Parts: sequence; C-alpha cells; structure tokens
Amino acid sequence: MPAYTVTTADARANFSRIANEVNKTGVPVTVFKNSRPWVVIEPANRHYEPNDETRAAMREADEIARKGARFNAFEDLMAALEREDVPS
Repeated sequence: MPAYTVTTADARANFSRIANEVNKTGVPVTVFKNSRPWVVIEPANRHYEPNDETRAAMREADEIARKGARFNAFEDLMAALEREDVPS
C-alpha cells in the first residue's frame, strides 16, 4: 500500500476527512511538522479486513501483473483499469 503524508496545516484543516479515510482504508497517514515526521494517524484496530470490492480489485491487479503489465504508479494502474487498457 502506498504511504500517505500531510502537513500539520492539512491535518488540522482536514482531520475528519483524513481520519475517515484512514479508518476506511487501514492505511496510516504520517503528519509532517517542519519537514519532519511528527505523528502518525492510524486506525485503532490495525487488523484491517478488506471488503469484497477491495478483494476483487486485488485479484484483478494480481492477474494484470501475472500477464506482464507494469505500472510506475498506482494512479497509472487505476487509469488503465478504468480504460480497460491492460494486456490480455
């Protein structure tokens, strides 16, 4: 999973949105203060269990990788899935 970072100003201004996303995805967010890691926002329950949609997406990504497709960024993979532009 990708790591996410925000500044203290972003964390303060968007705490509810960030906390909801962290809780939903299980992916922690590191808050930086003065260009240094300061605190980590993470779910209280670290035993994240993906839902059916996430499991299906993970299986699809694994199948794409088995077919030899390579993507430099998560966003590139997601764009290819939306276009259905992946190797068969």
